[in-house]
Amino acid sequence: MKKCFSIAAAVCAAAVFFGCRSAVDSEPEKIHRLFNWSGPMNEEQAVRYASAGVTDTLVRNLKQHDLALKYGIRPYWNFFVPAGPHLQVMTPEEEKYFACINGDDLDRNMPKKERERIIHQRRIEKSHRYGGETVTEIDTIHRAKVYCFISDKNFDHSRKKLDKILDTAPEGTAGIYLDFIGYSNFKGCYCNICLEKYQRYLAGNCLSDTPENKMIFYRNELVDYYNKVIDYIKSKRQDFKVAVHIYPVFKYDELYGNRIKADFCGQTVSWYFKWDAEKIKKYTDVVLNNARDYYSFAEGIPFIGINTDSSSSLGYKTPADVEDDIKAILAAGGRTLMVCCGVSVIKDGYYEVFKKYCGK
Repeated sequence: MKKCFSIAAAVCAAAVFFGCRSAVDSEPEKIHRLFNWSGPMNEEQAVRYASAGVTDTLVRNLKQHDLALKYGIRPYWNFFVPAGPHLQVMTPEEEKYFACINGDDLDRNMPKKERERIIHQRRIEKSHRYGGETVTEIDTIHRAKVYCFISDKNFDHSRKKLDKILDTAPEGTAGIYLDFIGYSNFKGCYCNICLEKYQRYLAGNCLSDTPENKMIFYRNELVDYYNKVIDYIKSKRQDFKVAVHIYPVFKYDELYGNRIKADFCGQTVSWYFKWDAEKIKKYTDVVLNNARDYYSFAEGIPFIGINTDSSSSLGYKTPADVEDDIKAILAAGGRTLMVCCGVSVIKDGYYEVFKKYCGK
């Protein structure tokens, strides 16, 4: 009788153990750190961001900074975009495309809604990707071109711009964000200064003018500029963490971000236009496992783009789509995430997804 009781007790204990383990296993894997590109505008938003799991965020003013700190979110003071003596220069075909998708030919007196409708339609027809991975031979960023950072020979323009940000950062700032460091056409700048530097590069290395050598030159210029910016930030604020999003994409090497000495390097694993799960997993694997190929301290952060407006030509994702993105990242081993447009995190439907996978 005693033996039967012992066996029964053991069976019950095992059932309890495996039942508890099953309950734990049913809980979703979690994102532990969430970088966001939209800071809280008021108390209600701050509460919602914190509840959704945001741990690091861009802030643009003291109110946003203080709200972030109050709710345990690390604030990054403003963001830096490239500086230079002039805008980048593209080919005539690319300039024509840029003018078309921005409606430069449209009557300025046209009603705003009609103008936007035509521009959105043009962008859809041309498969415009808003600075993300291209699907056509010619594509450009939209609205504003990037300044020619290669032409900033003595780093004078960039230094002044960085000083303005760094010198105004309030106490408690965690660091700074970097964005828009790239080429307006995703390939290079063709102003006289850039072309002359390219020719010197070829001559100095006894190279011929080939597509591969051109690609290497323009990628090197990108990486050098990133690292020069980061070195300057660290020289002034050694305590600052630098978080970047690799944008616009570089057409010939989409995941070159591990060459950059940023503390946190966000690289796109799912753009605003929905990508399939296998591609997301593949890109996440590269972002995570190759992050320290060049710098031992660097951390690769999977980035996803989210647009909640289904009427826009910018790709649209439902809350279910966003959940699929996060699941794919988690399946590939990702436990960190960067998001833009950041306000999507606290929108109804999307908020519940982020709370589920990122919330504490």
